[in-house]
Amino acid sequence: MLLSIESTRRVLAAVGAGGLLAAGAAAALQSAHAQAVASTAYGVSASGVEAKAAQPSVSGADAIKTAQGSVAGMGWSVTGITVKAGAGMAEASASNVVVAGRALGAVSATCANGVTSFTGPNVSEAKLKVSSGGGAGATIQILGADGKAAQTIAVAVVSCAKGTVPPTTTPPATTPPATTTPPESTPPTGQPTQPPMNSTIPTQKPSGTTKPQQPAPKPQLQEGHHPVTG
Repeated sequence: MLLSIESTRRVLAAVGAGGLLAAGAAAALQSAHAQAVASTAYGVSASGVEAKAAQPSVSGADAIKTAQGSVAGMGWSVTGITVKAGAGMAEASASNVVVAGRALGAVSATCANGVTSFTGPNVSEAKLKVSSGGGAGATIQILGADGKAAQTIAVAVVSCAKGTVPPTTTPPATTPPATTTPPESTPPTGQPTQPPMNSTIPTQKPSGTTKPQQPAPKPQLQEGHHPVTG
C-alpha cells in the first residue's frame, strides 16, 4: 500500500511539472508573438559624447498610443516631436531640428504593415553629416577633429510589422433593403367584377310567332232543316 501511494505521488508530481512547463512555453510563445508584432516609434536618441535614451517613445501591438515632447542637448535641439504606434503602424515626426545653430528643418518617418518611408535633410560637410533613411528620418553625425563621429543623433525612428491597422473612421451603418407591397390583382379588362344591382335580365322571346286561336263559327239556320240541339 505504501509503494502504491508513493508511486501515485510521483506520477502526480510529474504531471504537475509537465503542466507548468507547457504553461511556461505557451506564455513564452505569446510573449514572443506580442513582441514580434509590436510597433515602436520614438523622437530622439543620442550616443557618443552625450548619450540620451529614446524619448518620447511609444510601443504597442493593438490600440494606437501617442506621445509628444522636445529634446535638447549640447549644441543641438529637436522640437515639436510627435510619435504614434499601434497594430501594423508607427509614425514619428519633429517640426524642427537645429544643430550648432543651423536649422535642418522638419523630419518624419512612417511605417505601415512593415513598409517604412522617411523624409529629412541630407547634408555632407567637413564637420556635419546628415542622412535620411536606414531606420530614421534623420541620422545626424557631428564629426571631431579626426573626422570621426563624436556625436550621433537619431531623429524620428519607427518600426512595425504586418498587422491590422485600426480604422480611423466609423464605418457607415448598413440598412436593410426596403420591403415593397405587391400591387393588388385586378380582373382582366372587359370582365365586370359583379353584375349591376339594378340591371334587369332580358327574357328571351320565342324565335317564331303563333297566331291566336280563332273562335268556332256560329251555326247558321237553313230552310227545311231543324237545328240539331243535342
